[in-house]
Amino acid sequence: MSANSPHTNPAIVKDASDAARASRERELRALVAPIAEELELSSVELNRELSGTELSSTSAAVLEISAHARRYRGKRLRAAVVLLAGRACGSLTSSHVKIAAIVEMIHMATLVHDDVLDHADTRRRVPTVNSRFGNNVAVLLGDWTYARAFALSTKLEEQACSRILAEITATVCRGEIEQSRARLDFTISEDRYIEMIDAKTASLYAASAELGALYAGANESVVTKARDYGRALGLAFQIVDDCLDLDGSEEVVGKSLGTDVSEGKITLPIIYMMRDSNDAQRARIREIFTIAKQFQDETNGELLTPEAHAKSAANAQKLLAPEFRLREGLEASYALADRYIHSAVESLQSLPACPARNCLQSMAEYILHRRW
Repeated sequence: MSANSPHTNPAIVKDASDAARASRERELRALVAPIAEELELSSVELNRELSGTELSSTSAAVLEISAHARRYRGKRLRAAVVLLAGRACGSLTSSHVKIAAIVEMIHMATLVHDDVLDHADTRRRVPTVNSRFGNNVAVLLGDWTYARAFALSTKLEEQACSRILAEITATVCRGEIEQSRARLDFTISEDRYIEMIDAKTASLYAASAELGALYAGANESVVTKARDYGRALGLAFQIVDDCLDLDGSEEVVGKSLGTDVSEGKITLPIIYMMRDSNDAQRARIREIFTIAKQFQDETNGELLTPEAHAKSAANAQKLLAPEFRLREGLEASYALADRYIHSAVESLQSLPACPARNCLQSMAEYILHRRW
């Protein structure tokens, strides 16, 4: 998986057929085969926490909105990382099942909040919470989901999970704040970009792998290597995600794309594209982003109609691709994601050789080549 490998610059696959989707789902099932039973148990745990059955009092309004948010259920990669790391380092316990549910709840809360920030209208091919119930309700649901996650963490005998995830949740929020403040900041360097996605995305992957190993009784050096694996995996995941926002297919990816442009987010492909452009081209790139962001702002935070979305984000994407070296920026970004995947796989060598470790390695490859 070196920079010169055939994996470095994967082609964008835009086949949205049912057969292609079924093939991807089969691939994912194979990745989680060693922990399939525990992964399903973690989903049951999550649903129980968010369905109100564990609460002394329930609210019909909260349960309705929570049920809608649970339709966001996607690949459950973070939960799988918890369980695979645990299985690779020893035996899985009921604590692992709860931790897997907790990290997915934290992830779901961040998705709900992200969709508000990005004015997104679809997620996992269903309407976002903010598009259906409004921004205020979405923010409150995200907060409620965080609270349920930490309530579940307090039921564990060992409180390392509560401590680690409390720190990570603060880190995730810090990363989101920093990225929000950096909108339309075309001076952002590659290093600064990595710092932001390390906080907002990679930190939760790192914590997932760390907790899986820790609760399996692994020694400190193995726990550290597991955390290193998760961090590198998360960095690659976010880089690929940012590439898909510029060059993916909404039908395949299953969520609103082009939001980075309309929200003024300067992601890695844009950083590389700006670097390789002349002064006049850089001025034009800034103009395209600024116009798209102004159009978004003129809606006063309301969701764009499909026509308005096409006029802002989609048109901005179409302008960037032919006018500038967007493809080169995307390929350089995939090359960096490939290097992080290589680093993740290297970190796994400290874990005991077993089918679960093999699946963690395959998951790294899956993340690099995913198109949804």
